[in-house]
Amino acid sequence: MNPAAIIQGARSDGVELRLTDAGTIKASGDQAAVSRWLAAIREHKPEIVALLKGSPATTSRGWAVTYPNGQAIETFVILADGSCPTRAELLRDFPGATDATPIPEGEQ
Repeated sequence: MNPAAIIQGARSDGVELRLTDAGTIKASGDQAAVSRWLAAIREHKPEIVALLKGSPATTSRGWAVTYPNGQAIETFVILADGSCPTRAELLRDFPGATDATPIPEGEQ
């Protein structure tokens, strides 16, 4: 299973993955679901961290936007010029959001 599929699969099971200020992964949700995903998360930790961080240049049509209360929404955006927004552009347009993770193209 690739790192993007792990993030999406965990999300589908109600597990939210986010980066802490220290750069580690925090998995929250139903404890049984979190436990099911821990081995895969540990195995692919560096790649998952990189995906969760997102490069400033990373663009995507689909994003999972997370708020401080843990609420997450999925949004799909195409800019007026036909391009996809970067993480920074998306966070600018979603006031109060604490994170945005690109949704892999095949899962949109």
